[in-house]
Amino acid sequence: MKVVVIGGGIAGLTQGIFLKNKGLDVVVYERVESIQTKGHAFLMNGEGMQLLEALSRDKTKVIPNKKVDIFSFKRPNNDELIKISLDDWFCIKRVDLISYLMSFYTDDTLKFGCDFSHFEYADKKISAAVFKNRQQAKGDLFIGADGSHSVIRQALFGPTQYTPIEVKELVGISSYYEESDINVFQKFQSDQLGLSFGFIPASANQCVWFMQYDARLELENIHNSSGGMASFCNELLKDFPEVVRCVLNENNFDTTYCWNTHDFDLLPSFHKENVVLVGDAAHLSLPFTSAGTTNAIKDAEVLAEALFSTSNLETALSDFYEKRHLDISRHIQQGRDLKNSFLSPASFSERRFILPLIADKYENKNTPKNTLLTITYFTDPICSSCWVLQPLLRKIVLDYGDYIEIDYHMGGLLPSWEGYADKRITNPRDASQLWEEIREKEKIPISGDVWIEDPLMSSYPSSIAFKAAQRQDKDRAIFFLRRLKEMLFMEKININRWENLEKAALFCGLDTALLHKQMKNEAIEDFKDDLALASQLGIHVFPTLIFHRKDLESETLKGLKTYQIIEETILKFIPDAVKATNMPLPLELFELFKNMTTQEFAFLLNLDLEIALSKLDELHEKGLISKVHVKDAAYWQLHTKVKKSKG
Repeated sequence: MKVVVIGGGIAGLTQGIFLKNKGLDVVVYERVESIQTKGHAFLMNGEGMQLLEALSRDKTKVIPNKKVDIFSFKRPNNDELIKISLDDWFCIKRVDLISYLMSFYTDDTLKFGCDFSHFEYADKKISAAVFKNRQQAKGDLFIGADGSHSVIRQALFGPTQYTPIEVKELVGISSYYEESDINVFQKFQSDQLGLSFGFIPASANQCVWFMQYDARLELENIHNSSGGMASFCNELLKDFPEVVRCVLNENNFDTTYCWNTHDFDLLPSFHKENVVLVGDAAHLSLPFTSAGTTNAIKDAEVLAEALFSTSNLETALSDFYEKRHLDISRHIQQGRDLKNSFLSPASFSERRFILPLIADKYENKNTPKNTLLTITYFTDPICSSCWVLQPLLRKIVLDYGDYIEIDYHMGGLLPSWEGYADKRITNPRDASQLWEEIREKEKIPISGDVWIEDPLMSSYPSSIAFKAAQRQDKDRAIFFLRRLKEMLFMEKININRWENLEKAALFCGLDTALLHKQMKNEAIEDFKDDLALASQLGIHVFPTLIFHRKDLESETLKGLKTYQIIEETILKFIPDAVKATNMPLPLELFELFKNMTTQEFAFLLNLDLEIALSKLDELHEKGLISKVHVKDAAYWQLHTKVKKSKG
């Protein structure tokens, strides 16, 4: 099959490479005379990056990019509403991606200066594309990748009915750059009118910036000169933070571009006869979605697979539409919803400003599941016995997770050291000595040095942080509590300090701006409720596990118990419970729990310590997990951040 691709942008070039890699004869025709750099830079998610990297077998052939670690959303007064880690998002300069894609082509397979004119037919089927320079391209399949104002789309389906231009977006590359180990996508958005400013690190010494604004704010043509554009930006953003002016001051407005943003309804099909559309030619969503480039690359992959899987062209092109139209429809609607909230900020909750790239983090994850047995667990972030219990709880989840729900409550172990006396512990130095004794007795990684080097004055701040995390997502909150314990017991980190709480929360996928706000209000009340419940139940020992099932009398286990005792208690309440028999593979265990000590890994998989260590070393050598050294021990950590954890 001979394929003619019309349009040499990202969509067309990527499509051509996918098809060439399938062994098809492909030539790409581009309207302009040479490579275009317009567009500056954009966000790309991990899926898009993987598809691009898979195009080449040469692993030295890489696309320059900047990993974007954090998204921070603020009001112009610097009030931070959202701060969250980003999972596999990258900033790529358009010129770098185009250069990468062009490296797959020769002069024979990529032709410039070919502006599409019309199609020619033979036997009632399109046989050739004709360009305004009178050049013809004969083929069996023609792919329209000529952008949002596609003439191919018009040739197939008639004039496009675009939505009105209600939002405009200025985009530029600035030499302003904040040196940091963490790359932050910063966005400031007004809560009074449709106006926002954002910037993202794009290279070692540049950032890409954008200003989105209600088109009604543009009272005159600002594009007559670069000076006029600069004045417009500075006037509109005069009440925004100083960093915004720093970015604009380092920007060359001669190269700044204005996007008149609009979209169109989903087409009834992406093809007609032997012509098919991809990328913005096939579908267009508003820039709020940050999905345009990734969608074009995904189109290229899906279309290539559809063509390769069947010899019937009509079936392949229909399958392509079937596999893509639902996602595309969702992105179109998502863009429109975000535009409406942008233009009327006073009518929508601040949560509606969340970008789609992190929107999944705010789905309601706190819906209770239907379980037979609830285990109410009273614990504390600094409780060493609870740290010893941790592997046992994970084992219970593995073996009986389909039957049980563990409900976490904070017990308030250490209000302060003033007047505190619990058996032999009266001060931080006593706590340090106890932890060292536990390390020798239980043979688990734990260090009492934190009580000497940076002692905690109370367990209340970290307890309140956990209650705030529970308000966002119960599964992430359990992961957060586990991470706090790792930092405290193994890494000698004071988990009461906000900077350390924030690092742990970001690592676990929590919104730290929301966490910080709720720690000052709602989470305090939640913590007081936990303390009141513990007092009501007469709980003064941690850990405490209370087992209860409807219509049955509850049973309480106080203090550290063996796995056998916990299991026997579960079976008293659920005599017909069947222990899970399918033992997870080592990597699957990390995908479930994320971080584990060597002893914990061995216990969960019922392995000898030497065999467990061998399996961990194997995963480590493959780059699937990392090894974190702590004192005379270590723990292991899954490389890829994931969305959920079971403790």
